[in-house]
Amino acid sequence: MGFTVGCLAARFLPRIWLIRFSDLLARIGYYCFSSFRIRSVTNITAVFGDRLGRAAAEDIARRSLRNFLRSCIEIAVAMESSDDEVRDLISIVGSEHLDAALAKGSGVLILSAHLGNFFLVGSRIAIDGYAVSVLVNQPRESHLARLLDKYRLQIRQKTIHAHPRKEALKVLRETLRRNEVAVIISDEYRRGTGIEVPLFGRTVIARRGPATMALRTSAAIVPACLIRQGDGALKLVIEPELELDRSGKSGDHIRENVIRITQWLEGKVQAYPDQWNWMNIRWWRADPETSTAHEPARQTL
Repeated sequence: MGFTVGCLAARFLPRIWLIRFSDLLARIGYYCFSSFRIRSVTNITAVFGDRLGRAAAEDIARRSLRNFLRSCIEIAVAMESSDDEVRDLISIVGSEHLDAALAKGSGVLILSAHLGNFFLVGSRIAIDGYAVSVLVNQPRESHLARLLDKYRLQIRQKTIHAHPRKEALKVLRETLRRNEVAVIISDEYRRGTGIEVPLFGRTVIARRGPATMALRTSAAIVPACLIRQGDGALKLVIEPELELDRSGKSGDHIRENVIRITQWLEGKVQAYPDQWNWMNIRWWRADPETSTAHEPARQTL
C-alpha cells in the first residue's frame, strides 16, 4: 500500500513537496523509532568517540534517517520517470572504470553499501545500456517478495535472490560468465558466520561472499556509491577497480580481500557519516590495540 500510494504521489505531486513530506516524517520518526535512535547514536559514538559530542552524534543519526526516507521517495519518482528524467535526477561519474573492468571479460561485481541512495545504483547503471542484476535478501512473505521483484523491474533492475544459496551462486556465476554486472550491498555486519575483520578499531563479522566470488570467477570488483550532494542532487560515483590479492584462493587470501573491502567502506563512512545506515553494524568486540586515529567526521547536507 505504501509503495502504491508513493507512486501515485510521485506521478501527480512535485518532487520538492514529496521531499519536504519525507523530511517531516524523518523528524517525527527519529523520536518515534527509539531503537533506531539509540542504536545509531551508540554506534556513531563508538566510532568517533570524543571527537563528537552527543548533539553531533544525534545530528548524524537524524540526517541518516532523513536520507533513507528521501531515498524511498526517489524510488517512487524513478518508477514514474523516463530514462532521460532519471539521468537528470542522477548524474554519473567514473563510467570509464566500469567499462575498463568489463573489457576484461569476466563480469563485474559492483560493490556498494547502505549509503546514500543505494536502492538506485543498479537503475542508474542499467539505463546507460549495461545488463545489471541486483543481489537481494528477499522477505519471507512470498507475495511481498514478488511485489518487490516487480517494482525492481520497473526501476530497470533484475533480481538475484540471495536464498536459496546454491541457486543464488549459480545465477550469479552465470551473470558474470555473460560478462554482465551484479550489484552487491555488502556492509551488513552481524553476528554469525563470516570473517572477523577490523572496522574503526573494532572487530566485526564480515561476509566473505564478494571476495570469494571474485576469486573464483576472476570477476572485477568495482566500488560505487550513489551520494547525495549538498544541494540534494544525486551523483553516482564509480571508482576504479578494487585491487585484490589474487595470488591464491585460501582462507587467508579471502580474509585479506575482505579486509580490503572493509577498508574501502570505512573510508566512505568517514566521508559521508550522515548518509550511512548505522543500524547495519553489530560489533563483535573492541580491539583497542588496533584502534587508529580518524579524522573528524565531515557532515554533509
